[in-house]
Amino acid sequence: MVFSIYGQDNEFATATGSNVGVSPGQSSFDYPPNGTQNLIITTKAGDPDPRLFEIGDTYEITWAGTGGGGTITDAVVTRSDAVGTDGVIVFEGLDENGDLAEVIWTPGFDLENWYWSNFSGGNPPQFFTTDQNAAYTHEFVCFEKSARIHTPRGLIPAGRIKPGDWVCTWSGRKQQVRWVGQRSVAADGPAAPVRFDVGTIGNFKPLKLSPQHRVLIASTEAELLFGAREVLVPAIALVDGAGVKQMRRREVTYVHILLDRHDILICEGAPCESLLPGWRTRDLLTPEDREAVRAALNDESRKPCRLILTRSEARVLLPNRVTPHREPALL
Repeated sequence: MVFSIYGQDNEFATATGSNVGVSPGQSSFDYPPNGTQNLIITTKAGDPDPRLFEIGDTYEITWAGTGGGGTITDAVVTRSDAVGTDGVIVFEGLDENGDLAEVIWTPGFDLENWYWSNFSGGNPPQFFTTDQNAAYTHEFVCFEKSARIHTPRGLIPAGRIKPGDWVCTWSGRKQQVRWVGQRSVAADGPAAPVRFDVGTIGNFKPLKLSPQHRVLIASTEAELLFGAREVLVPAIALVDGAGVKQMRRREVTYVHILLDRHDILICEGAPCESLLPGWRTRDLLTPEDREAVRAALNDESRKPCRLILTRSEARVLLPNRVTPHREPALL
């Protein structure tokens, strides 16, 4: 399905003309960066996971600005990593005049404020056009190993779930686990788990999830803005400094649970997604695990069970979000 994503004006900038490639792997911002507005990123037909920006993926990019704006019909993703806990995407391609142009987009991060804060002595900052840490991804979508999953046999910690086990889902159906993986990572940075106090997302015990693990919320605004009352949003988008916090630790073990179909699991009473295979599995899994996931996949495994929102899109909905209604689980 082809659709458009609309960027915030303070979260993107461009590099055109002599500003492209001013030094190896770096470009300069067109001045001033707040001279560009109305970023529109349009997906391409055939992209199985267009909301996840993998190196080499292509999009159509348009923007307006004091210089007349521009269009890149086939903009290739050349960078897709993170600034803190937020994403940074760089697109590159030929504009409508046949000249090389770049767009840097930082959903959830105030790029304009960063630019002016780092403009000193008449020297404007630059940006990297390729990933700065190819081994890093902020797209961990998994359960902390102690989080308990609802199963027909009762509540079982995610770290003890095995392939072949049956788990309960939000709709009341059961699904069988196809594959389970674990990975321990340093948790003193962006990969630190998000902790939900009791009741913040319908959970009856404190719950820890990876920052990009998506949970199910519902709101009338979601239906008005995105055409679906129930949507999946990343855990990091719900951080409020009160009942939902990112807790930095020395190390955390995350567990990935793959089902025959992407679905909503029940974790400590809260609706949390199963693993949705996509570009993120390239980095968060070992080569052996990636092969095991590919062997377990089918066409249904790759289809999102709900509409997926980005962190910035989710922020619009938070004041009026509610926990969706759940049908009784089947045992």
